[in-house]
Amino acid sequence: MRFVALMLILLLSGCLESTVEDGRVFTVETLDRSEDSGPIYSMKDNLSEGPVLVLFIGVGCTGCKDWTDDLREHHADWMAQDHPLQIVSVERYLQFETKEDVAEEFGSPESNHYTPWPIVLPTDDDSIQRIEDQANLSQSIFEYYGLPGTPELFLIDQDGVIRWESSTYYPNENSIQEIENEYNKVI
Repeated sequence: MRFVALMLILLLSGCLESTVEDGRVFTVETLDRSEDSGPIYSMKDNLSEGPVLVLFIGVGCTGCKDWTDDLREHHADWMAQDHPLQIVSVERYLQFETKEDVAEEFGSPESNHYTPWPIVLPTDDDSIQRIEDQANLSQSIFEYYGLPGTPELFLIDQDGVIRWESSTYYPNENSIQEIENEYNKVI
């Protein structure tokens, strides 16, 4: 009888403990504009202030431009919150689009789709990092996010865990409310 009870406890012990995903972050080059706060962006540093909304972009991506324009309308309000909802745009196709292309399309107030938040320029070789010690892991940033197309958005909580992913190419009338609802769940 004791043996059966012991076996049940051993078999069920893994079922009682919840699995917690380890947080992941990245540290990569920026366009080095004033909006980028320097030549290197650290997601870990930004997460210490509040959640981060990651937007994968491409210069030729129409949906990316629409998302950028919609997000820009809410950016100032989001940044004024106690735990700001910060945005970072991640150039997805640096092997085809130059840093200058990105700067021209998104980088300055004169740009067609000005981005008043950091724009980062990872390569296929830039690794995702463990949040605790920022150690580089074997996955690239792009692999970690599932080799995203553009546009693709992810809400990252302050522990570096993905809590939401967009499901539309173009923002719709519910997109901003959906992001704000998910933000409210993680703060």
